[in-house]
Amino acid sequence: MPAPDRPHTEFSGATAWVRTALRQCAALEATRSLLPGTKPILVFAIRWAPFGGATAEELFVNFGVTRQQFLRMTGAALTTRRSDDPRTSQLKQHLMMSLSRAWRADREAESTPTTPAQGAGEHAS
Repeated sequence: MPAPDRPHTEFSGATAWVRTALRQCAALEATRSLLPGTKPILVFAIRWAPFGGATAEELFVNFGVTRQQFLRMTGAALTTRRSDDPRTSQLKQHLMMSLSRAWRADREAESTPTTPAQGAGEHAS
Protein backbone atom coordinates (compact mmCIF):
# COMPACT_ATOMS: atom_id res chain seq x y z
CA MET A 1 0.00 0.00 0.00
CA PRO A 2 1.20 3.52 -0.65
CA ALA A 3 2.59 5.48 2.28
CA PRO A 4 0.21 8.15 3.60
CA ASP A 5 0.97 11.88 3.25
CA ARG A 6 -0.60 12.64 6.64
CA PRO A 7 1.03 13.23 10.02
CA HIS A 8 2.18 10.16 11.96
CA THR A 9 -0.65 10.46 14.52
CA GLU A 10 -3.31 10.24 11.80
CA PHE A 11 -1.58 7.19 10.30
CA SER A 12 -1.50 5.60 13.75
CA GLY A 13 -5.25 6.17 14.08
CA ALA A 14 -5.83 4.53 10.71
CA THR A 15 -3.61 1.61 11.71
CA ALA A 16 -5.58 1.13 14.92
CA TRP A 17 -8.85 1.22 12.97
CA VAL A 18 -7.56 -1.39 10.50
CA ARG A 19 -6.48 -3.69 13.33
CA THR A 20 -9.84 -3.31 15.08
CA ALA A 21 -11.79 -3.91 11.87
CA LEU A 22 -9.71 -6.99 11.04
CA ARG A 23 -10.40 -8.37 14.54
CA GLN A 24 -14.12 -7.72 14.01
CA CYS A 25 -13.97 -9.54 10.69
CA ALA A 26 -12.21 -12.50 12.33
CA ALA A 27 -14.87 -12.56 15.06
CA LEU A 28 -17.61 -12.65 12.43
CA GLU A 29 -15.85 -15.51 10.69
CA ALA A 30 -15.31 -17.40 13.96
CA THR A 31 -19.03 -17.28 14.72
CA ARG A 32 -19.81 -18.36 11.13
CA SER A 33 -21.62 -15.08 10.54
CA LEU A 34 -19.95 -14.55 7.17
CA LEU A 35 -20.85 -16.41 4.04
CA PRO A 36 -18.07 -18.75 2.88
CA GLY A 37 -15.52 -17.01 0.67
CA THR A 38 -16.40 -13.46 1.70
CA LYS A 39 -13.63 -12.86 4.24
CA PRO A 40 -10.96 -12.06 1.58
CA ILE A 41 -13.26 -9.36 0.17
CA LEU A 42 -13.69 -7.79 3.60
CA VAL A 43 -10.00 -8.01 4.48
CA PHE A 44 -9.12 -6.27 1.21
CA ALA A 45 -11.76 -3.58 1.81
CA ILE A 46 -10.51 -3.00 5.36
CA ARG A 47 -6.84 -2.78 4.36
CA TRP A 48 -7.57 -0.25 1.62
CA ALA A 49 -10.05 1.82 3.67
CA PRO A 50 -7.48 4.30 5.05
CA PHE A 51 -6.60 5.19 1.45
CA GLY A 52 -10.16 5.88 0.34
CA GLY A 53 -10.40 2.46 -1.27
CA ALA A 54 -8.39 0.67 -3.91
CA THR A 55 -7.83 1.82 -7.46
CA ALA A 56 -9.85 0.44 -10.36
CA GLU A 57 -6.74 -1.47 -11.46
CA GLU A 58 -6.24 -3.07 -8.03
CA LEU A 59 -9.88 -4.16 -7.93
CA PHE A 60 -9.74 -5.60 -11.43
CA VAL A 61 -6.47 -7.46 -10.83
CA ASN A 62 -7.56 -8.88 -7.46
CA PHE A 63 -11.26 -9.55 -8.07
CA GLY A 64 -11.98 -8.89 -11.75
CA VAL A 65 -14.68 -6.35 -10.89
CA THR A 66 -15.39 -2.64 -11.05
CA ARG A 67 -15.46 -0.43 -7.96
CA GLN A 68 -19.27 -0.46 -7.84
CA GLN A 69 -19.35 -4.25 -8.14
CA PHE A 70 -16.79 -4.55 -5.34
CA LEU A 71 -18.82 -2.26 -3.09
CA ARG A 72 -21.90 -4.38 -3.75
CA MET A 73 -19.90 -7.52 -2.91
CA THR A 74 -18.76 -5.92 0.34
CA GLY A 75 -22.34 -4.96 1.20
CA ALA A 76 -23.56 -8.48 0.44
CA ALA A 77 -20.83 -9.96 2.66
CA LEU A 78 -22.01 -7.81 5.57
CA THR A 79 -25.74 -8.21 5.03
CA THR A 80 -27.52 -9.19 8.22
CA ARG A 81 -28.98 -12.69 8.15
CA ARG A 82 -31.90 -14.02 10.14
CA SER A 83 -29.53 -16.31 12.03
CA ASP A 84 -27.45 -13.33 13.27
CA ASP A 85 -27.93 -12.34 16.89
CA PRO A 86 -28.47 -8.62 17.65
CA ARG A 87 -24.80 -8.03 18.53
CA THR A 88 -23.63 -9.63 15.27
CA SER A 89 -26.13 -7.59 13.27
CA GLN A 90 -24.93 -4.41 14.94
CA LEU A 91 -21.28 -5.30 14.29
CA LYS A 92 -21.99 -5.95 10.60
CA GLN A 93 -23.90 -2.67 10.27
CA HIS A 94 -21.13 -0.71 12.01
CA LEU A 95 -18.42 -2.27 9.86
CA MET A 96 -20.40 -1.63 6.68
CA MET A 97 -21.03 1.98 7.65
CA SER A 98 -17.34 2.50 8.41
CA LEU A 99 -16.24 0.90 5.14
CA SER A 100 -18.79 2.87 3.12
CA ARG A 101 -17.56 6.10 4.66
CA ALA A 102 -13.91 5.20 4.17
CA TRP A 103 -14.36 3.98 0.59
CA ARG A 104 -16.65 6.94 -0.11
CA ALA A 105 -19.16 4.70 -1.87
CA ASP A 106 -20.58 7.61 -3.87
CA ARG A 107 -17.19 8.27 -5.50
CA GLU A 108 -16.55 6.98 -8.99
CA ALA A 109 -13.56 4.72 -9.65
CA GLU A 110 -10.27 6.55 -9.82
CA SER A 111 -7.10 5.42 -11.50
CA THR A 112 -4.70 6.70 -8.84
CA PRO A 113 -4.49 5.91 -5.11
CA THR A 114 -5.87 8.49 -2.73
CA THR A 115 -4.58 9.67 0.61
CA PRO A 116 -5.98 8.03 3.74
CA ALA A 117 -9.68 8.61 4.39
CA GLN A 118 -10.20 11.60 6.65
CA GLY A 119 -10.86 10.51 10.20
CA ALA A 120 -10.41 6.77 9.53
CA GLY A 121 -9.21 6.37 13.10
CA GLU A 122 -12.53 7.73 14.40
CA HIS A 123 -14.36 4.60 13.28
CA ALA A 124 -12.65 2.24 15.72
CA SER A 125 -14.77 0.68 18.41
